[in-house]
Order: sequence, then structure tokens, then C-alpha cells
Amino acid sequence: MAKNRKQLNINIDPALLLKLKSEATKNGKTLTEFVTERLNKLPGKSLEDRLEERLSRLEKILMPEENLPDQDKKIGSIFSDQGAKEYGEVAKVEFESHAKKKGLNIHAALLELEPFLKKYPYSNPELVFQILLGTHQLTGLEMTIAYRHGSCAMRSALNDWSKEPLERLNLAFLNAVITKSLAA
Repeated sequence: MAKNRKQLNINIDPALLLKLKSEATKNGKTLTEFVTERLNKLPGKSLEDRLEERLSRLEKILMPEENLPDQDKKIGSIFSDQGAKEYGEVAKVEFESHAKKKGLNIHAALLELEPFLKKYPYSNPELVFQILLGTHQLTGLEMTIAYRHGSCAMRSALNDWSKEPLERLNLAFLNAVITKSLAA
């Protein structure tokens, strides 16, 4: 099957072009094959990484400790309880939807999700399972603790397991951030 290709015309330093052509020849490739291969090897940032970076920047810029409400200063939560609850509910809906798409009952889907969760340190699979089963309501503090250990393992594992970006879950994650200090 032929690949759908587009042409790219760029102005490049002649010495660099000569170097690229030479490397392509040494590797037994056409210039197009060589450049395409090299570009595909560039490290890219996943949507997940960009989301974590955005939240981290938001936390540092918009949520300095002195601007947090008193109740959140005590616990250091950067997520509201209501936002965390809604995030957990969206995670449950996404999980159930993808289990259905995969033709799995909830128990089988949890078993399939477990190895994805275990890839993430501090993932706390038992808590995640309770959230996805609807037997536990996620709190802002629990969400903050998970985030401060590097990422939300539940969101990351669901994303890996479903092989989809889960935009509703990402939006619920961002919406759970406490933003009261923005009005101050």
C-alpha cells in the first residue's frame, strides 16, 4: 500500500545538505528515507507529558502557598474535593466505556488494567480499583498526593490501557485544580 506523502520544500545550508546526502548514502538510503527516519527518531512529548508540565507550571505560578485558602494550606491540596470527585466519576465512566469496547466485564477489565497501573510508582491499584468500581470517592488530598509523586497513575494507566487520549478525563483533571487564588 502506498503511503500518503506530502512534499516539503525548505532552504538549507549547502554544506548541511551535502552532509545529509553523504550520511544517507553511507546508510544505503535515499535522502528522503534518511531524513524521514531521523525525524521520526526525535524525542517527542506525549500529550500526557505536556499535561503534567502544564499543571506543574500552573501550580507554581498560580497557587503560591500564601494564596491558598486556609483549609488547603493545612493539607497542601492543589485539587478541590469536588473536582477530584468529578475526576473520579469521569475515570469510572471512561473505564466502563473502554471495557465495553473491548468486550470485557468489569472484573476482566480491572485484571487487564492492573499491569498498566503497576508500571507507575505510587499507583496504589487498590485505591484506583475502588474509584473505578464506584466504591470510593476520590478526594482533593488523595489526588494531590498522587500528582506530587510524579503523575496521576490512574489517568496514565487508563490512557495506556485504552490506547486513546481520554480528553474528557484530561479536562476533568485540569478542572479539578483549585483556582480560587486566580481571582485574588
